[in-house]
Amino acid sequence: MNKRRLGTILIAGSVLLWLINRFSYIISSYFSRLLCGELYLQPVDGILGDVSCGFNADMHFTALMFLVLITGIAVLTISLVQKDLHEYLLIRIL
Repeated sequence: MNKRRLGTILIAGSVLLWLINRFSYIISSYFSRLLCGELYLQPVDGILGDVSCGFNADMHFTALMFLVLITGIAVLTISLVQKDLHEYLLIRIL
């Protein structure tokens, strides 16, 4: 797999997963259950939520998707710069 395709997949995947999470919260609830185990959705001060885990799972998921997005942008940019550099050097040599 080349870098350009990998960068595109990372960017599209992170945006798609972020949108799915924003509209359904399926991914965040699964992520919370994996990290918290029995503490997931325990009532704290009479309010049922993921506060009992000590964090907000949505924020961690969003940070992870942002990291994947930035990685995809970096890989895509590197592949485009390397392509231009190789073309420039090839023209310069000839």
